[in-house]
Amino acid sequence: MAGPDVAALAADLARAVELTMSTGASQHDRLRAYQACESFKETSPLCAEAGLYLAAGTQHSPISRHFGLQLMEHTVKYRWTQISQQEKIFIKENAMKLLSAGGISEESHMKDALSRVVVEMVKREWPQQWPGLLAELSDACACGETQTELVLLVFLRLVEDVALLQTLESNQRRKDIYHALTANMAVIFDFFLRLIELHVNQFRLHSDSNATKANAHGRVVQVVLLTLAGFVEWVSMNHIMAQNGRLLHLLCLLLNDTAFQYSAAECLSQVVNRKGKTDERKPILILFNNEPMQCLLTAAKNSGTLGDEQHYLFKKKLIQVLGGLTTQICSLWGKEGLTRPSNFSMFLEAILAYSSHPSLTIAHSANPLWNSMLKNDNVSRDPIFLSYIPQWVQCTAPKIIKFNYPIGKSPTRDELGENSLYAKLDFDSEEEFSSYFYRSRADLLDSFRQATVVAPLVTFNYVEQWLIKCLQVPNLTSGLSFSDPMYQEWEALSNFLESVLSRVLQANGRPPIPSGLRLLQLCLSYQPADPLILSTLLTCISALFVFLSMSTGQMAPTANSVAASGAALLPQVLEKIFSTLVYTPEGQSINNRSRAVKNVRRHAASLMVKIGHKYPLLLLPVFDQIRATVETLCRPEGPAQLSSLEKVTLQEALLLISNHFGDYDRQSTFVGEVLREANAQFLDTVNLGALRNAANFISFVGLDKPPVPTNSEDPCGQNRSNINFCINLFLGAVKRCAWPDDPERATRGGFVVSLTESGNPVCRNPAAPHIVPLLPHILSLIKIFNELFTSEAQCLIHDSYKGCLAMQETEKLNLLGLMGHITVNEAGESQVVQSPLERMQRFLTGLHESCFHMIGSLGPSLGRDLYNIPDLGPAVVSSVLSYMQYIPDHRVRPIIRVYLKPFIFSCPAPYYEAVVLPIMAHLSPIVLSRLHTKWQQVIEFRNREAQEDNQDTQEVLEDILTRVLTREYLDLLKVALVGGSVTPESNSETMETEEHSMDSPTPPHTRSNITNEVISDLGLMLLRSEKTCHSIVLAVLGALAWIDSQASLKATLLTGAIVRQLSSDKTLNGEVAAHIMAAVLNALTLHGQHEANQGSLLTLGAQIYEMLRPTFLEVFAVMQQIPGVNPVDLQKLDERISGSTSKGNKVEKVKKDLFKKITGNLIGRSMGQLFKKEVKIHDLPRIVVQKKSEQEDVITNLRNVFS
Repeated sequence: MAGPDVAALAADLARAVELTMSTGASQHDRLRAYQACESFKETSPLCAEAGLYLAAGTQHSPISRHFGLQLMEHTVKYRWTQISQQEKIFIKENAMKLLSAGGISEESHMKDALSRVVVEMVKREWPQQWPGLLAELSDACACGETQTELVLLVFLRLVEDVALLQTLESNQRRKDIYHALTANMAVIFDFFLRLIELHVNQFRLHSDSNATKANAHGRVVQVVLLTLAGFVEWVSMNHIMAQNGRLLHLLCLLLNDTAFQYSAAECLSQVVNRKGKTDERKPILILFNNEPMQCLLTAAKNSGTLGDEQHYLFKKKLIQVLGGLTTQICSLWGKEGLTRPSNFSMFLEAILAYSSHPSLTIAHSANPLWNSMLKNDNVSRDPIFLSYIPQWVQCTAPKIIKFNYPIGKSPTRDELGENSLYAKLDFDSEEEFSSYFYRSRADLLDSFRQATVVAPLVTFNYVEQWLIKCLQVPNLTSGLSFSDPMYQEWEALSNFLESVLSRVLQANGRPPIPSGLRLLQLCLSYQPADPLILSTLLTCISALFVFLSMSTGQMAPTANSVAASGAALLPQVLEKIFSTLVYTPEGQSINNRSRAVKNVRRHAASLMVKIGHKYPLLLLPVFDQIRATVETLCRPEGPAQLSSLEKVTLQEALLLISNHFGDYDRQSTFVGEVLREANAQFLDTVNLGALRNAANFISFVGLDKPPVPTNSEDPCGQNRSNINFCINLFLGAVKRCAWPDDPERATRGGFVVSLTESGNPVCRNPAAPHIVPLLPHILSLIKIFNELFTSEAQCLIHDSYKGCLAMQETEKLNLLGLMGHITVNEAGESQVVQSPLERMQRFLTGLHESCFHMIGSLGPSLGRDLYNIPDLGPAVVSSVLSYMQYIPDHRVRPIIRVYLKPFIFSCPAPYYEAVVLPIMAHLSPIVLSRLHTKWQQVIEFRNREAQEDNQDTQEVLEDILTRVLTREYLDLLKVALVGGSVTPESNSETMETEEHSMDSPTPPHTRSNITNEVISDLGLMLLRSEKTCHSIVLAVLGALAWIDSQASLKATLLTGAIVRQLSSDKTLNGEVAAHIMAAVLNALTLHGQHEANQGSLLTLGAQIYEMLRPTFLEVFAVMQQIPGVNPVDLQKLDERISGSTSKGNKVEKVKKDLFKKITGNLIGRSMGQLFKKEVKIHDLPRIVVQKKSEQEDVITNLRNVFS
């Protein structure tokens, strides 16, 4: 019994704890009370006694009792090695008394807290010094339901620390406990099974008569299942399958018991999702026996009621069980003679029940199961599986039709469909729902594509009927919105049709061509009045175009043919596209077109480009007719009233078809004719002096004048339109014109002009003679763009246009990661009125980007025709790279990413010195200086933000821009130094938002990434040139330790190759060697908490130390400065290095481990680990593990273990 001192202390503590949670107390009082509690916990020798007094005293509040248990746990966790044996026995005995008494509380968190006290002692004493533990736990179970719950929680928390999360601090103790558990697993599992059977029966027995008693038994079952879920993931499969899989049968039976179904599904999910050898997976197929599969099917088919959230959660858990079984089927089918499991049709029926569920989330969760089976060679050929595809298509296809998220006060079930009500349950906002819907639709369409490869006639027949059904409903009125059901169905249908027909050529047993042509004929006859429907109809026509290419030469036109032949349909398709291109509703002209009308006209023009790209040989015979039509439509005063963008797009389609002339002279002449008008306009602009300097350009585009009122004549507006048209058409010619891929055709057509040094043909681009003469003027325009940022040019800009050079809002949102699926409102569908400033900003940004895309495409497109130009390198330096000190980061990005990367990547080796070297010599010092300054600002901003706790959007943008610019510059350096892809995935526009996560590096790089990078010929030149070496190396070393983990990872992969080269060239000195070593150690401090960074940096550090240590003592001096470094470990590393060099580039594991040990104190840790209190657990005498003897009968009583 506690003395009066302890009782008084406990009373004080109880008051303090109450005060910390009191809403009536002041913040100051609460803080003082909290500090008093923490101080007592850390310093008082009476911690455990006071804790026990609080926990055991029923007169104390639950909060105080919980704090008492925390005090006991704290003593065991942090002071067990310091307290006497007597105190240990006191804590152990009283904790077990509390457990056996079971009166701690019915609250789950209280039970959990008591179980943790016992588990912390078990981790330190069992089995060597507490052999009677299992007997004590067995005795406690006999005392009642609450005690049984507590015992189960002890097991659960123990296996979490030992096997699941492996958070036990001592490796030896973890092994001891693991062996003790596995040695007794048969007993433990039998104990669990008996508990389930006993308490489920008791629960059912008392359900009607005694609710309190029933609940107590129900809670035991819940905790057994929870504990089992912690075991089944890792124990031997023999224990799970004991007694002919009795456990799995029990779990399946519980799936249809509302009280236990969720926990049973969780348990089953852990079992069926196990990985391992075939022998370990095969027993899981027992679930395909009649009784278990019937249980699964019944549970899957039970939709539950809409308001039953528990059942809805269970449905989401059960699909994980079906998903695990699908993985096992796909993995085992075909191995060791295993084929279709029994009751496979029942299994598919269960998944089908999910696909037909009204909830989009539930239906979508079944999709990966179908997808993996469709992709599996064995399953996808099975006749039973094939027989279910039509039903799956039937119930899944409607899920891709967008439906409206219910907004406003809660609508009733009668007002809304079930799918909308489930959406309301799953998502908090329309934006969240939209984002999920489009993601799930993309997944479903991917499965339909896969299904088309497996069963093409099924998907085609479905989409054929759907399309015919929609075409029978006329669209007579215009003005539909995006939320209109008619548009939503058409949009889904066009997506479905496109997905199915994109795979039709890969499928066995293609759909009949006459059916496809008939559908195309029906689409051409359909005359929708609304631009939105017309646009989706174009998508359908575009998808059905594949039948025209399939029909070529196969079907001769016959008078009575239901579907007209491909040859006869082609002119009608083109007629439909061109009529859509000039679509103009009444009351609209070029000046006031709605967004929907603009979009459908652009869609028609883009469709010409698409079919020109995919089916050029089909269009080649009618090229002259297409050209004549385009010329008629493009007349300035013609009735079509095409915008400059529409004109450019049509000309691009013609250029794509002309790539198949197979005759250089004919194609080059044609390109000249296409560009003639733009050429003349552009040269007029040049002759006017508009591109002579920034002042002339500002005047030419009207930047120095106030905006012209609407409907007034604006000569500057015409100038802007003309220059935009010219640049975009030049860009189109550069991107679309190409020489033939086939070397023989290229030679025959006169495209080959010479051979390279290695004997490969050098081809000429038909656009080169027309584009190259314009290059000086285009470079002048880019130079003016840079000059616009100077203070002199800024002074000339009219006040109304100040800010027109700033970053566009869409670009800001993109950088901030806020560009998702923006929910569409009605306003988005009508004419959007832009302010003159927004129009000017859009014009300047668009023109700037088009210029860079054009010069970025010149290298890959024109090849040697470009690099042959005399003084190209200096010309680029004096134009594209001029005024770099004035250009903001968002304008520097296109220079690096859009222009320089492809330009340097495409440069042939003979031109490195004349072209690339002067560019890099000019660029690298400027970018190094800029990045160094920017990172200083980012660090200052972060420090200030930490103090002031506020975030300015502009500063956040600057931070993100600095990160992105650093990564893109490192990508450029990679291309220049070691080669590599010109379009790495990380740079694609679509991934931009994910790129900006600051603390989540890319997936771990293998060691070969670091060791296999070899400096290219261009890299050798840059590293051996005094003009570039210093600034490039410093930029890469700087990026190692700038506060961006992704940039650091990119730099890590370059540093090894650079240092290896510099070392072999003998251009390093002691100071530089020390700087390199210090940079790597600094990077470990900053980024060591990220697994990918740490692994790569340790490999790099060990490599560099091995390379530099023999020559430079300074490197050793840097290592000696590591805090707490052990000189013996350093000496061992030196001995390893001097003893043997690594084979090739491979760093021996021993050296890497030694290097990790030496730098251990430096390696950065995540915030969660920084202030963690250290737990010390002493090892106990080793257990002698006896060899397995013949299996004895299972001891069914826990008491007999270790006795």
